[in-house]
Amino acid sequence: MSLRARLSILITLLFLLMLVGGSMFIINNARRAIHDEVQSAARFTLQLIEIALTSIDDAGQPEVEEALLSRVSQLESSRHLQIRILRRSSLDDAMPVAPDVQIKADAPDWFVTLVKPQFIEHRRLINTGDRWITEIQIRADPSDEISEVWQDSRDIFAMFILFVVLSVLIVYYTLGRGLAPIAVIQTGLEGIEHGDYRLRLPRFNLPELSQISERFNLMAAVLDRTRQENRELTRKSLAIQELERQHPAHELHDELGQSIAAIRAVASSIGQCEADTEALKDRVNTINEVSNHMYDVARGMMHRLRPAVLDEFGLVRALQDMIDDWNSVHEDVFCEFKFTGDFDLLDENTRISIYRIVQESLTNVIKHSQANKVLIEMCRIDGRVAGGEEYPCELQVKIEDNGVGFDETGIKRGLGFLGMQERVEALAGRIRISTEHGKGVKIKIDIPLASEATGTQHEFG
Repeated sequence: MSLRARLSILITLLFLLMLVGGSMFIINNARRAIHDEVQSAARFTLQLIEIALTSIDDAGQPEVEEALLSRVSQLESSRHLQIRILRRSSLDDAMPVAPDVQIKADAPDWFVTLVKPQFIEHRRLINTGDRWITEIQIRADPSDEISEVWQDSRDIFAMFILFVVLSVLIVYYTLGRGLAPIAVIQTGLEGIEHGDYRLRLPRFNLPELSQISERFNLMAAVLDRTRQENRELTRKSLAIQELERQHPAHELHDELGQSIAAIRAVASSIGQCEADTEALKDRVNTINEVSNHMYDVARGMMHRLRPAVLDEFGLVRALQDMIDDWNSVHEDVFCEFKFTGDFDLLDENTRISIYRIVQESLTNVIKHSQANKVLIEMCRIDGRVAGGEEYPCELQVKIEDNGVGFDETGIKRGLGFLGMQERVEALAGRIRISTEHGKGVKIKIDIPLASEATGTQHEFG
């Protein structure tokens, strides 16, 4: 459940508790007010009757007293009260039972049940001097008071419920607007998780969220700068590595190659001498064989250290030569090479990195895949604009085999893959590996390129 929903439910429950508490307070006050009102009316009426009867008794005028009782009996009921005149012949006789007070309020039954006061009744015996015993019975009737209180309480209830509903809606809307930046922050964190360190958050209205935005942007800037520095360090490290390989390759070519060629020439000249014996010719042949072997070894070392064809004829020719040599050595596995686009203007770092990645991939095929077919595709895609979106120029390399594959989640990637990943990341590219048991391995590499009028050059950091 979202934070907005949780807070909304919590605030709604709080308002409902306030509504219940307020309702109980209103009902309690209403019950007390009704009780006090009808009690006061009953007592006041009784006091007036007492005063009237006392005055009549003092005056000694029974006929006036009888007239007063007659007038009281004619009232029977008034606002808040029910008045009855009950007579009996003697004190021993039972007084007639008056009917119970029926509350007829203009209010719901539940409200009447909650606010109706306790039964209130006052009695006054009068001895009229004849054989009749007269009793004035005053009972409280809260019907009118309950109706009035209900009308007032109903308006208060309606206003309070309207206030609660509007408050909940306003809180829900306000929380939605206030917490909306959290979704933006979450998207930013997901972008950071996927390596998009150039993502920045806007300023928010809430100062707390604005501080989070500032810290996030500072963190992203530091990560982006650190990644750029790491890429530059990796690029320089690989460049130094290739430079260190280039010097021994040149030395092997210039020194060892020439020496071996000289040995072979001398051996050939010795072999052409007429005075040579058969034993001498055997030694000459041995020198030739050793020289040829040393030359092949030196040539292979020079090719692995720094393929001269890469500098002289470009990336495509170097890959073709490497794949042809690889196919000639591994007869049980065939590697097919396809390419599309112009790769002549690729910079040196991009060329040597792609060459090393393909070289390492073929080595892994022999070591682990048990495949009999390998497909290498290389394509340069020029930048374009389609559907209102700009697609940059990039170099794509796909390497696929039909080997046994592996469980991508359960295998530990070795230094070979880490080396490929470092080379790709140094070029600001992306490498993806997909594999399953029995379905081979697929490697896809995307390297962004900067399109220029003169050709295609890789843009670093």
